Amino acid sequence: MPPLMALPGTLLDASSLAPMLVTLRLRAQTVLLGEAETLDLEVQRLAALVSEPAIWLGHSLGGIVALHLAARHPDSVAALVLMASNARASPAGGAARRQAQWQLARTQGLRDLAAAKLAPGYDLTPDDPLQSALAEQAQAVGLWRFERQLRYADQRPGLLAPMLTLHCPLLALSGGQDRLCPPVQSDEISGLSTSSRHISLSAGGHLFPLQQPLWVAIQVQGFLDRCFSAKSI
Repeated sequence: MPPLMALPGTLLDASSLAPMLVTLRLRAQTVLLGEAETLDLEVQRLAALVSEPAIWLGHSLGGIVALHLAARHPDSVAALVLMASNARASPAGGAARRQAQWQLARTQGLRDLAAAKLAPGYDLTPDDPLQSALAEQAQAVGLWRFERQLRYADQRPGLLAPMLTLHCPLLALSGGQDRLCPPVQSDEISGLSTSSRHISLSAGGHLFPLQQPLWVAIQVQGFLDRCFSAKSI
Protein backbone atom coordinates (compact mmCIF):
# COMPACT_ATOMS: atom_id res chain seq x y z
CA MET A 1 0.00 0.00 0.00
CA PRO A 2 1.23 3.55 -0.66
CA PRO A 3 2.57 5.59 2.25
CA LEU A 4 0.00 7.46 4.34
CA MET A 5 0.44 11.19 5.01
CA ALA A 6 -1.83 12.93 7.53
CA LEU A 7 -2.51 16.67 7.59
CA PRO A 8 -4.28 18.10 10.68
CA GLY A 9 -6.39 21.25 10.46
CA THR A 10 -5.83 24.77 11.71
CA LEU A 11 -4.26 24.87 15.19
CA LEU A 12 -4.57 21.08 15.46
CA ASP A 13 -1.60 18.78 15.90
CA ALA A 14 -0.95 15.06 15.47
CA SER A 15 -3.07 14.19 18.51
CA SER A 16 -6.20 15.31 16.66
CA LEU A 17 -5.83 12.38 14.25
CA ALA A 18 -3.98 9.93 16.51
CA PRO A 19 -7.06 8.06 17.89
CA MET A 20 -8.26 7.30 14.38
CA LEU A 21 -4.80 6.32 13.10
CA VAL A 22 -4.19 4.08 16.10
CA THR A 23 -7.49 2.33 15.41
CA LEU A 24 -6.46 1.83 11.79
CA ARG A 25 -3.15 0.32 12.93
CA LEU A 26 -1.44 1.90 9.97
CA ARG A 27 1.82 3.79 10.11
CA ALA A 28 1.33 7.39 9.00
CA GLN A 29 3.52 10.47 8.85
CA THR A 30 1.67 13.43 10.33
CA VAL A 31 2.74 16.81 8.97
CA LEU A 32 1.76 20.10 10.62
CA LEU A 33 0.86 22.84 8.18
CA GLY A 34 2.54 26.22 8.35
CA GLU A 35 6.19 25.72 7.43
CA ALA A 36 6.13 27.70 4.16
CA GLU A 37 5.28 31.36 3.63
CA THR A 38 2.51 30.83 1.06
CA LEU A 39 0.03 28.16 0.05
CA ASP A 40 1.90 27.57 -3.22
CA LEU A 41 5.18 26.98 -1.38
CA GLU A 42 3.52 24.79 1.25
CA VAL A 43 2.05 22.57 -1.47
CA GLN A 44 5.50 22.30 -3.05
CA ARG A 45 6.98 21.38 0.34
CA LEU A 46 4.46 18.60 0.85
CA ALA A 47 5.05 17.18 -2.63
CA ALA A 48 8.78 17.05 -1.89
CA LEU A 49 8.18 14.95 1.24
CA VAL A 50 7.19 11.85 -0.75
CA SER A 51 9.21 9.86 -3.27
CA GLU A 52 6.14 8.02 -4.56
CA PRO A 53 2.40 8.71 -4.78
CA ALA A 54 0.96 8.74 -1.26
CA ILE A 55 -2.44 8.54 0.37
CA TRP A 56 -3.13 12.01 1.78
CA LEU A 57 -5.53 12.20 4.70
CA GLY A 58 -6.55 15.74 5.63
CA HIS A 59 -8.91 17.28 8.16
CA SER A 60 -10.37 20.77 7.69
CA LEU A 61 -7.55 23.01 6.37
CA GLY A 62 -5.49 19.85 5.97
CA GLY A 63 -8.06 18.59 3.49
CA ILE A 64 -8.11 21.89 1.63
CA VAL A 65 -4.33 21.84 1.24
CA ALA A 66 -4.42 18.17 0.20
CA LEU A 67 -6.88 19.05 -2.56
CA HIS A 68 -4.58 21.75 -3.87
CA LEU A 69 -1.68 19.32 -3.70
CA ALA A 70 -3.65 16.87 -5.85
CA ALA A 71 -4.49 19.63 -8.31
CA ARG A 72 -0.91 20.85 -8.70
CA HIS A 73 1.13 17.69 -8.08
CA PRO A 74 -1.05 14.74 -9.12
CA ASP A 75 2.00 12.46 -9.33
CA SER A 76 2.37 12.83 -5.54
CA VAL A 77 -1.14 11.59 -4.80
CA ALA A 78 -2.36 7.98 -4.89
CA ALA A 79 -5.63 8.73 -3.07
CA LEU A 80 -7.33 11.38 -0.94
CA VAL A 81 -9.27 11.09 2.31
CA LEU A 82 -10.77 14.49 3.13
CA MET A 83 -12.64 15.10 6.36
CA ALA A 84 -14.75 18.17 7.23
CA SER A 85 -13.21 20.07 4.35
CA ASN A 86 -14.24 22.05 1.27
CA ALA A 87 -13.18 22.99 -2.24
CA ARG A 88 -14.39 26.57 -2.15
CA ALA A 89 -12.44 29.83 -2.25
CA SER A 90 -12.25 31.89 0.92
CA PRO A 91 -15.79 33.23 1.50
CA ALA A 92 -16.72 36.90 1.77
CA GLY A 93 -15.89 37.99 5.27
CA GLY A 94 -13.53 35.08 5.82
CA ALA A 95 -10.40 37.25 5.76
CA ALA A 96 -11.86 39.66 8.32
CA ARG A 97 -12.84 36.80 10.63
CA ARG A 98 -9.37 35.29 10.42
CA GLN A 99 -7.75 38.69 11.05
CA ALA A 100 -9.82 39.01 14.22
CA GLN A 101 -8.65 35.55 15.29
CA TRP A 102 -5.04 36.54 14.64
CA GLN A 103 -5.35 39.71 16.70
CA LEU A 104 -6.88 37.79 19.60
CA ALA A 105 -4.13 35.17 19.40
CA ARG A 106 -1.42 37.83 19.42
CA THR A 107 -2.83 39.86 22.27
CA GLN A 108 -4.34 37.20 24.53
CA GLY A 109 -2.67 33.99 23.43
CA LEU A 110 -3.65 30.81 21.66
CA ARG A 111 -5.30 29.27 24.72
CA ASP A 112 -7.77 32.16 24.92
CA LEU A 113 -8.39 31.97 21.19
CA ALA A 114 -9.16 28.25 21.47
CA ALA A 115 -11.63 28.86 24.31
CA ALA A 116 -13.28 32.02 22.96
CA LYS A 117 -13.48 31.31 19.23
CA LEU A 118 -12.61 27.74 18.28
CA ALA A 119 -14.54 25.77 20.88
CA PRO A 120 -17.88 27.57 20.27
CA GLY A 121 -17.44 27.13 16.52
CA TYR A 122 -16.99 23.42 17.12
CA ASP A 123 -20.11 23.34 19.36
CA LEU A 124 -18.11 22.37 22.43
CA THR A 125 -19.67 23.20 25.78
CA PRO A 126 -17.49 24.89 28.44
CA ASP A 127 -17.25 21.65 30.41
CA ASP A 128 -16.26 19.51 27.43
CA PRO A 129 -12.82 17.94 28.08
CA LEU A 130 -11.92 18.64 24.45
CA GLN A 131 -11.67 22.32 25.37
CA SER A 132 -8.38 21.72 27.17
CA ALA A 133 -7.18 19.42 24.38
CA LEU A 134 -7.80 22.18 21.84
CA ALA A 135 -5.85 24.64 23.95
CA GLU A 136 -2.90 22.24 24.26
CA GLN A 137 -2.86 21.58 20.52
CA ALA A 138 -3.04 25.29 19.71
CA GLN A 139 -0.06 25.92 21.97
CA ALA A 140 1.87 23.10 20.28
CA VAL A 141 1.20 24.50 16.81
CA GLY A 142 2.32 27.99 17.83
CA LEU A 143 1.73 31.54 16.63
CA TRP A 144 4.07 31.50 13.67
CA ARG A 145 2.47 28.41 12.14
CA PHE A 146 -0.99 29.76 12.90
CA GLU A 147 -0.26 32.98 10.99
CA ARG A 148 0.75 30.97 7.94
CA GLN A 149 -2.22 28.64 8.22
CA LEU A 150 -4.52 31.67 8.15
CA ARG A 151 -2.64 32.87 5.09
CA TYR A 152 -3.26 29.56 3.27
CA ALA A 153 -6.97 29.80 4.01
CA ASP A 154 -7.07 33.33 2.58
CA GLN A 155 -5.00 32.45 -0.50
CA ARG A 156 -6.87 29.33 -1.58
CA PRO A 157 -8.57 29.59 -4.96
CA GLY A 158 -11.85 27.80 -5.51
CA LEU A 159 -11.74 24.48 -7.35
CA LEU A 160 -15.40 24.38 -8.41
CA ALA A 161 -15.68 26.95 -11.21
CA PRO A 162 -14.23 25.75 -13.47
CA MET A 163 -14.43 22.42 -11.73
CA LEU A 164 -11.20 20.59 -11.08
CA THR A 165 -11.11 16.98 -12.29
CA LEU A 166 -9.05 14.51 -10.30
CA HIS A 167 -8.37 10.93 -11.36
CA CYS A 168 -7.29 9.54 -7.99
CA PRO A 169 -9.68 7.71 -5.64
CA LEU A 170 -11.27 10.13 -3.17
CA LEU A 171 -13.21 9.63 0.05
CA ALA A 172 -15.00 12.66 1.51
CA LEU A 173 -16.24 12.37 5.10
CA SER A 174 -18.48 14.96 6.74
CA GLY A 175 -20.31 15.63 9.98
CA GLY A 176 -24.03 16.19 9.68
CA GLN A 177 -23.91 18.82 12.45
CA ASP A 178 -20.78 20.59 11.19
CA ARG A 179 -21.58 24.29 10.79
CA LEU A 180 -18.12 25.19 9.46
CA CYS A 181 -17.95 22.63 6.64
CA PRO A 182 -21.45 21.17 6.23
CA PRO A 183 -22.07 17.98 4.23
CA VAL A 184 -23.00 19.86 1.05
CA GLN A 185 -19.36 20.92 0.80
CA SER A 186 -18.21 17.30 0.91
CA ASP A 187 -20.76 16.58 -1.84
CA GLU A 188 -18.95 19.22 -3.89
CA ILE A 189 -15.60 17.62 -3.12
CA SER A 190 -16.81 14.19 -4.23
CA GLY A 191 -17.77 15.71 -7.58
CA LEU A 192 -14.13 16.56 -8.27
CA SER A 193 -12.96 12.97 -8.72
CA THR A 194 -13.84 10.36 -11.30
CA SER A 195 -13.71 7.78 -8.47
CA SER A 196 -15.19 9.17 -5.28
CA ARG A 197 -17.57 8.61 -2.39
CA HIS A 198 -19.06 10.88 0.26
CA ILE A 199 -20.17 9.48 3.62
CA SER A 200 -21.71 11.64 6.34
CA LEU A 201 -21.93 10.98 10.07
CA SER A 202 -25.34 12.38 10.99
CA ALA A 203 -24.43 13.32 14.57
CA GLY A 204 -20.89 14.46 13.80
CA GLY A 205 -19.54 17.98 14.24
CA HIS A 206 -16.39 19.55 12.83
CA LEU A 207 -14.15 17.53 15.15
CA PHE A 208 -15.67 14.13 14.35
CA PRO A 209 -12.25 12.57 13.55
CA LEU A 210 -11.31 13.22 17.19
CA GLN A 211 -14.73 12.59 18.73
CA GLN A 212 -15.73 9.50 16.71
CA PRO A 213 -12.41 7.95 15.66
CA LEU A 214 -13.75 4.39 15.35
CA TRP A 215 -16.41 5.44 12.82
CA VAL A 216 -13.79 7.32 10.80
CA ALA A 217 -11.36 4.39 10.94
CA ILE A 218 -14.02 1.99 9.65
CA GLN A 219 -14.82 4.27 6.70
CA VAL A 220 -11.17 4.86 5.88
CA GLN A 221 -10.27 1.18 6.17
CA GLY A 222 -13.12 0.21 3.85
CA PHE A 223 -11.91 2.79 1.34
CA LEU A 224 -8.32 1.52 1.53
CA ASP A 225 -9.49 -2.08 1.16
CA ARG A 226 -11.38 -1.21 -1.99
CA CYS A 227 -8.50 0.81 -3.45
CA PHE A 228 -5.41 -1.07 -2.28
CA SER A 229 -6.57 -4.42 -0.78
CA ALA A 230 -5.29 -3.33 2.64
CA LYS A 231 -5.66 -5.61 5.64
CA SER A 232 -8.92 -4.97 7.45
CA ILE A 233 -8.99 -3.70 11.02
